[in-house]
Amino acid sequence: MIDTVHEVVKLVSSTDISLSDALNRFLASQKNGKKAVGGNQELNRFVAWFGRGRKVSELSPSDVAEYAAQYASAAGADPTKKLGPVKAFLTFMKEESWVETGLAAHLRVPRGRRAANQGLPRHATDSTHLSQETYDRLAAQLETLKEDRVKVVEDIRRAMADKDFRENAPLDAAKERQGFIESKIRELEADLTNAQIRGAESAEPQRRVCVGTRITLKEVTSGKQVVYTLVDVREADVASGKISTASPVGQALLDRATGDEVVVNVPKGTLRYVVERIGG
Repeated sequence: MIDTVHEVVKLVSSTDISLSDALNRFLASQKNGKKAVGGNQELNRFVAWFGRGRKVSELSPSDVAEYAAQYASAAGADPTKKLGPVKAFLTFMKEESWVETGLAAHLRVPRGRRAANQGLPRHATDSTHLSQETYDRLAAQLETLKEDRVKVVEDIRRAMADKDFRENAPLDAAKERQGFIESKIRELEADLTNAQIRGAESAEPQRRVCVGTRITLKEVTSGKQVVYTLVDVREADVASGKISTASPVGQALLDRATGDEVVVNVPKGTLRYVVERIGG
């Protein structure tokens, strides 16, 4: 009975845990004998990006994937290595049952993205064909960020009341958060301005693969059949079969026709597919 009560208390408290509290518990777990991963600066950057008071349960796979993509654009050499501590933190969240979906797998730096997109705004290189659902989600996210913009200004004002600026961590964190918020607001405003709302799939047969298309593929080697839906990078969810147009497979499938053989080079080797059906 006691164990059951403890489990209920743990479950209730975990639904409301903030990123800041989660980080403190993660760091404490390292001190208590678990494998230390270091990288406190990267961990604090991750938490500041989303807001220290944000609930862990509010994080989504697309949020984490977008953070990785944004980080890769701003980081120096080897961003994947630097994101290691953050991945360990996300794994810890899953182990503690604070999130239902494992988020660590979505913290991936797109291959070649930084080199290909250097100097270009993200919306200039990514597709802007969005579903109505995703458009509405981004619009709501933009409104929340505008509210956060006001709050972070107040945080900066309070932090500046401390005249000792030499080691004013709250001020540094608030300024960094402000920079993230302003960058994200500009990005979302550009995304929404340039977005084309994708309608329901036409009942007529599709001849070519495009954004929003459902594709049935057969793996040449194994004969295994797989089904993907090609979506914008903001809608990608591999677990649901939604792959991004920025992914290696997504790029290889664009503008393909039924019967085409598709060859995709991935880190684990080469994949070969035949397009069996488009749509449906």
